[in-house]
Amino acid sequence: MTGKEKNNDLQPELIQNIHWGYIRSHVLSTAVELDVFTVVHAGNNSVEKVARMINVPLRSCRFLLDALVGMGLLGKNRGAYKLENEARNFLVRGEPNYLGSYLQLQEPMVQNWFGLTHAVKTGKPLEPNLDLEHRKTFFKELVKNIFPVSYASGVILCKKIGVGKTLKSQKVLDLGCGACPWSIAFCLADGDSQIVAVDFPEVLEVAQAFTKRFHVQRQFEFKGGDYHHLELQPQSYDVIILGQICHMEGEAATRKLFKKCYDALKPGGKLLVAEFIANDLRTGPELPLMFALTMLLFTEQGDVYTSKDLKRWLDFVGFKKVSTQGVQYPAAVMVGTK
Repeated sequence: MTGKEKNNDLQPELIQNIHWGYIRSHVLSTAVELDVFTVVHAGNNSVEKVARMINVPLRSCRFLLDALVGMGLLGKNRGAYKLENEARNFLVRGEPNYLGSYLQLQEPMVQNWFGLTHAVKTGKPLEPNLDLEHRKTFFKELVKNIFPVSYASGVILCKKIGVGKTLKSQKVLDLGCGACPWSIAFCLADGDSQIVAVDFPEVLEVAQAFTKRFHVQRQFEFKGGDYHHLELQPQSYDVIILGQICHMEGEAATRKLFKKCYDALKPGGKLLVAEFIANDLRTGPELPLMFALTMLLFTEQGDVYTSKDLKRWLDFVGFKKVSTQGVQYPAAVMVGTK
């Protein structure tokens, strides 16, 4: 077979799937907005029942359900629909791992991606000078919607590092705490832990609401302000959490933050750095590499780091032992022990 004949056999499946990918995200968003997965989970397994429950025409309901089958989120047997495992675990409203609010948060941001070519050409974010009040408003809404994603990872992490078993009665500092998903998971694993949570006062309003929802508010002390300017007492904490904040900082600020945390930890204390981490060759996983482009669109210095990067920076400031813990995809946590 000649090289030309081999090329004729090659199909552009990868390219076509990438090109049509934006449609898949809109299909998922529409299904979440209409609560299709919750409706099917409740036993409405026919087009007629689902259409009636979500109040749409039969024709459009069939198109939507079949597209979800093609995407692997629904199964179909003799006209009856069912949830596949991922949909059952993450897309049924009211379930602990529900991702619907997080997914809907992303939909209004789609327009920003039309500016990617400009951002790549200039190396500059779309809006380089967002004022502080705008940032506070944005993060207040963001942390509320991403809570389930980080909380699920926090639960996994606590089991892996022995919170409540080998790690007990810990004094924990949660810097840039957001809605406190990581430290709430910590409290539920160890009822004797005490948390100092730091973020903007507007964001802490959300955090306080979540701690009350989980009945762990007695374990929390809240400090409003910018963690960059917070003075930390040396050797004061057993654990410090940096939950998905370093990618916004850039390398120089992240390394400075690591040193600040190292000094504030007791001997044997742990720094927990949660991030979307690329492999050392930056060839994957796909989502962290895509997330780096989000940092290009919205930040001046933000980036996605490799395990090798983070380990080198942690080693440099003095951490004796550094390990990587897998949590809920696509996040991972670097654990540095002083």
